[in-house]
Amino acid sequence: MTPSAPPTIPPHSPAVDEHRATARKLLGLRLDWAARTGRLAKELGRSGLDRCRRGNDDAKNEEDFAAICVLSLYRAYTWNGDVDTLLARFRHCPEAVEKRAELRESGTRADRALDVEKVTMLVCDGVTMEFATARTEASSDLMYMPGAGFFDEDGGMYEPYHWAPEGTPWLAEWLKLRQDGRFLVALGVSEEYSVLADR
Repeated sequence: MTPSAPPTIPPHSPAVDEHRATARKLLGLRLDWAARTGRLAKELGRSGLDRCRRGNDDAKNEEDFAAICVLSLYRAYTWNGDVDTLLARFRHCPEAVEKRAELRESGTRADRALDVEKVTMLVCDGVTMEFATARTEASSDLMYMPGAGFFDEDGGMYEPYHWAPEGTPWLAEWLKLRQDGRFLVALGVSEEYSVLADR
């Protein structure tokens, strides 16, 4: 006897819509906080991905839910600041303190781009901040441009049945601007906002 497919949640059912709206508000507040704390004002673009998928209960990758929805939101900013100063603004985050100490030990204060390349990424209070310079190789495989495109909607084992990208990818705009000595700061947040646990 063939096992039946696990139940899924309609992506626009009232309960899921309510959870999605709550997640969107909370994620937006996190992004607002990170941009304000980092004093990032020159927004380059924003994008997002709302996805629901079935759980996977095969022997190699068992997941204890039947279906799950995840919302991811991204924003990108151009920035000409000093990375040491930016890290100091997130001094309540242990990772920022650690990275700042490493920069100071390396003594590369004369080259801000080199400092940015050494940091590359910071995670603080659920917000991932990724940095790029004009010298950073443009590649869709790198995480520093999460809004440059989205993963294959077929998703391999993830099998999404609801896939809703939003916004405009910012890769083309960044490639035009990066030679002007600007840096890129990409912010990303994600939230699992609705889970169906019946098995």
